[in-house]
Amino acid sequence: MKLARYVGGGRVAICNEPEPEPAQGGLVVETEASGLCSGELMDWYMEGKIPHVLGHEVAGKVLWSDDERFPVGCRIAPHHHAPCLKCAFCRRGRYVHCDTWKRTRLIPGGMAERFLVRGENLEDAHRVDDLDPRDAALMEPVGCVAKSIRRAGLEAEDEVAVIGLGSFGVAHLLCLDNPAKGYDLSARRIEYAASLGLSVGHVEDSKPADVVFICPGNEAALRRAEEIVRPGGKIVLFAPFPPENEPRLALNRLYFSDVSLIPSYSCGPDDTAQAINWIRRGRIRASHLVSDFVTIEALPEAYLAMKAGEILKAMVLFER
Repeated sequence: MKLARYVGGGRVAICNEPEPEPAQGGLVVETEASGLCSGELMDWYMEGKIPHVLGHEVAGKVLWSDDERFPVGCRIAPHHHAPCLKCAFCRRGRYVHCDTWKRTRLIPGGMAERFLVRGENLEDAHRVDDLDPRDAALMEPVGCVAKSIRRAGLEAEDEVAVIGLGSFGVAHLLCLDNPAKGYDLSARRIEYAASLGLSVGHVEDSKPADVVFICPGNEAALRRAEEIVRPGGKIVLFAPFPPENEPRLALNRLYFSDVSLIPSYSCGPDDTAQAINWIRRGRIRASHLVSDFVTIEALPEAYLAMKAGEILKAMVLFER
């Protein structure tokens, strides 16, 4: 079967490799749609994963099942990590720190014609027969947005700023209930977000806000957030920073202003459930976030284009 591997040096290769073997308690899924995550564009992160099969924003049809909740022929959207739901971390809702969550994954990965979902992963998987596979594949990335918004602990009167209008920035604006405005340096991204009816502007014109979400992991975005967050406000870090270029925090500014710095890493079952709810209600759809639907053969080119900021987001469709 065909799959997409990150092979190093910022390159993706399409390979032919063996089919995944069924496993007790699990599923074999025929992939219908698999989104390309912006996290998979970070060289510093991906180089440590070589050889790595891309894809964790995924939906498909069950080909083989050892779980009656997911019969053959149904459509499923699985999270590539799933918690045990029993440990101390899980009991407190800190799913991403559960040892089982860290260990679980899709095999070989979601950017493949077929993949295995082990029984453990089914603790965070959803039946999505009623959804278009392109929309269902957004479960995991929108779940990450749901967690980010939840961790922000927004109050009704909070005004919100979102820095970065890539797909995740747009997703935040679509899912927020509070008054929110998004900012970017790119005229193309600003224009696109505005076409969705979102309130947007150039980052140099960003206004004070009670809560600031930083979607790109770069120092300039952090500095701008530090400048515009109001006293007693919050800055939410949605992305990591390159280890070799971690920014220095303006700690005294944060301290004397009582500003909270809140990281938000990945998501868990509560967040994916919220994501599915938003998708079912039509609040957010693939048409809002995905600029390029491509074949797996076209993925290497789309990978480079997304990395260069030439397209907003790519999603592979496995049409048969």
